[in-house]
Amino acid sequence: MPWATPQVSAGTLANVLACFLSPGVDFKMKTIEVDGIKVRIQIWDTAGQERYQTITKQYYRRAQGIFLVYDISSERSYQHIMKWVSDVDEYAPEGVQKILIGNKADEEQKRQVGREQGQQLAREYGMDFYETSACTNLNIKESFTRLTELVLQAHRKELEGLRTRANHELALAELEEEEGKPEGPANSSKTCWC
Repeated sequence: MPWATPQVSAGTLANVLACFLSPGVDFKMKTIEVDGIKVRIQIWDTAGQERYQTITKQYYRRAQGIFLVYDISSERSYQHIMKWVSDVDEYAPEGVQKILIGNKADEEQKRQVGREQGQQLAREYGMDFYETSACTNLNIKESFTRLTELVLQAHRKELEGLRTRANHELALAELEEEEGKPEGPANSSKTCWC
C-alpha cells in the first residue's frame, strides 16, 4: 500500500487526544488508512494557550491540515476561534485544510455554545464541522480521517496538475524533436543535431 505523511497541525487542539490539557506543544504520530492508502500523520497539539502563541505560529508554516478547536462549555474559547482563523490565514500556507471542532461534547449539561453556532461559523469560513469528545471518543477518528482526506485530495490535485504539465512539456519536446529531424530515409540512421 502507498504511504503519505501529511502534517496535521492541531492548531488550538485542546483535549482531542486526551482528557487532560498538555502544557506547551505536544507531538504525536499516528497511522491511519484512507482510501486504501496508509497515511502517517504528525499531530502537533498547541493547546491554544496564549503564552505559546509565538511557538504556535511556527507550526502553522508547514501545516497541511489544521483543527480549530473550541470547548462547547466555554463561550470564551468559541470567541477565540476568529483570532485563530486570522492567525492561520496569516501564517499557514495557502490552501491549508481546516476543520472546526467543538470539543467536550460529553459535557452537554455545561454547554455554552450551541451546535448550530458551530455549524454556522464553519459555513462562514468554508470548513467542515464536528463536535467531539476525547473522553468518550465521539467523532475523534471521523474528524482525523476527514482532515486527512482533505489534505490528500488537495495534494492529489497538485500532483494531477504537475503530471498534466509534465506530460504537456514532454509532448512539446517530442514535437520539437520531430520537427528538427532531417527528412528522408537516407538521413534516418545518421542525424547530426549540431
